[in-house]
Amino acid sequence: MRLRYLAAFAAAALLLPVAAHAQNADTLFMRHDPAKYQILVSATKTNKPAIEVPNAATIVSGAELRRSGARTLGEALIDVVGIDTGGGSDNGSRLPNIGLWGLKEFDALLIMVDGVPVGGPFNPSLVQIAVDDIDRIEIVKGPQGSLYGVSAFAGMIQVFTDREAKERGTVSLGGGSFGDLHGRLGMHRQIDENWGMDVALSGLRDDGFQDRTASEQERGRLSVHGVSGRTAIAFDLTGTADHNDWGGPLPFGDDGKVEDGFKIDRNYTVQGSLIEHRVIAGNLRIAAPLRDRMRLENTMSATRDRQHSIRAFAGEVDTTSGMLASAGVELRPIETVFYDDLRLVTDWELFGKHEWVTGAAITWGRTTSTGIGFDIEQDPADPNSIPVFADVPVGDNRAFQDRRTFIGAYAHDEWTPAKALTLSGGGRWDRANEKLHGFGQEVGGDPKLADDARTDQAWSGDIAALVRLMPEAKGALDAVNVYGNWKSSFKPAAPNLTEAEGAKILDPEHTHSYEFGVKSQAFHNQLSVDAHYFQIDFRNLVVASQAPDLTPILVNAGAERFKGYEVQVGLSPAGMPGLKLSGGYAHYDPRFTSFIDVSPEGVALDVSGNLIELAPQELINARLAYAPSKYLGGWVAVQRVGKRALDRDNGVFLEPFSQVDAGLSLEVSRARVTVSGRNLGDDRHVVAESDIGDHQFYIAPPRRYMAEISLPF
Repeated sequence: MRLRYLAAFAAAALLLPVAAHAQNADTLFMRHDPAKYQILVSATKTNKPAIEVPNAATIVSGAELRRSGARTLGEALIDVVGIDTGGGSDNGSRLPNIGLWGLKEFDALLIMVDGVPVGGPFNPSLVQIAVDDIDRIEIVKGPQGSLYGVSAFAGMIQVFTDREAKERGTVSLGGGSFGDLHGRLGMHRQIDENWGMDVALSGLRDDGFQDRTASEQERGRLSVHGVSGRTAIAFDLTGTADHNDWGGPLPFGDDGKVEDGFKIDRNYTVQGSLIEHRVIAGNLRIAAPLRDRMRLENTMSATRDRQHSIRAFAGEVDTTSGMLASAGVELRPIETVFYDDLRLVTDWELFGKHEWVTGAAITWGRTTSTGIGFDIEQDPADPNSIPVFADVPVGDNRAFQDRRTFIGAYAHDEWTPAKALTLSGGGRWDRANEKLHGFGQEVGGDPKLADDARTDQAWSGDIAALVRLMPEAKGALDAVNVYGNWKSSFKPAAPNLTEAEGAKILDPEHTHSYEFGVKSQAFHNQLSVDAHYFQIDFRNLVVASQAPDLTPILVNAGAERFKGYEVQVGLSPAGMPGLKLSGGYAHYDPRFTSFIDVSPEGVALDVSGNLIELAPQELINARLAYAPSKYLGGWVAVQRVGKRALDRDNGVFLEPFSQVDAGLSLEVSRARVTVSGRNLGDDRHVVAESDIGDHQFYIAPPRRYMAEISLPF
């Protein structure tokens, strides 16, 4: 999709008939109101003040993201206590591998946009998230299987898109380091008090901080929303074209540093490496009141993602010739996903107030892919020796078909028998079915076929209690709420699309967790303090490893245990509107409790009791921001990440590092100018490990700057 297609998309949007706008559908259509950032939807599928949720949770304001100049999801989440993220992963330089509670497994989190899991039953598809189109982000920590099923395994992050702008429209233009240019056009049309429509168009390009890592993206969204009778309706149609000239990770030696002869910003993958997505998605949300205290809600979506990837990962350097051997693969997956969640939301009285959510959901997905494998050689000291993909001979042909169907039914009740106490709990039964077919043929060899099928079914559940130590505000204290919860969840393993002979469906993953915490507010919400302790145990967690022949594979990793505590403090003085100070400290103990891995030499390695690689033991966040309604504002944020193990045998540890970000904003006559700087200390720390390349890691982007102007019309 190029700019001419986006222009046609916008023109068509303005000619479409507009549905009526909803007045009252709490969980689906929340009006643009700053007060709503104290309201959480994701944890309970109902409107709930964050302080009333018996679970660690955080809300990020989209308005704050725009003032801070956030351009990636990693930048959007970096100030959240307990979130470990950075720029770069196997999916591209702009897409992070998000860590939560010390766990940094890409498929362990449920990522949603407007009530729909992006990626469906497969791995999260972060390319479908438009960071410049965010109204708010809700982060809920710990398993959420009771309401969301097999994907909400260790926590969830839900993005709500920006809509219902007060102006007719806004246009934003910006640019910065590494040839970055970006822009966004947002338009709102209000027919009357009940009718509305929004269109958002955006585009970007940049050259990347590694050589040969330019990227382009064009995106469009049409939203129509309204009421028909008493039924609230919203429909979104989105299209995304994303091209990223992919940059490979760097191999690390036994000393915990980049291998000798490799330069930190050089790209050693084959020339022509890329990751492309062409996504079209539709999302229909309906809320129909059945009577005064009962409503029926439905979220339904369909997504098609046509992908193309070419990647090569560095292997060994021949000690005699000095040549670097690399293995690569080209794949052309087509991913089709359908999702539907139908639920009944009601409240009623029986020995106190009950708020009941019950429903059923289906997630169906199919991936088909063809591709080739190849091998290349290069002189690591000579970038001109890197082969061009079009000239590389084919090593093997391969094809995959993977079909997944998740069906679940759930019920959850929140009961308040007394003003000081709320008890909640629920359960969900899920049935997961997968069929996997693989084909592979070495050039000149015999074809190899592999077929596997698996059906799993299990329960997820939770029990929680919240005690209001001060059901009535007294003096300086507004509220002090103590809570505890126990949760269990299960999840089918990540898709295992490797060689044809390795097309095997892994065992499902299971988790149990408990959490205790306190949430408090004082001085009329000017001061907040949240603290919690948790422990979460995993069984059969899928991790990257290697076969005895040293080829990369996915395996079930026995058992792991993550435990720790987090403390978060926020201060917003009423006497200084716009001033906000926040900070937090997190301490983690993430360990394998039982796991036999394969060492780099291809022998069995017992890592039971060892720290999990790249899981930080400490995270510290601090942020000071001043955002007045007009004129000059600014912010500065610091994140410090503690010591991390680089490998599973804990032979090498990475030193702690700090990242400092800062920016200024100017608002005059509804126009806004922002200037921001990221990683101002230019710390080139490790941000993620490759799940494909053995002992290879992605490095943080260097210091960079960005400026943007936004004008209403």
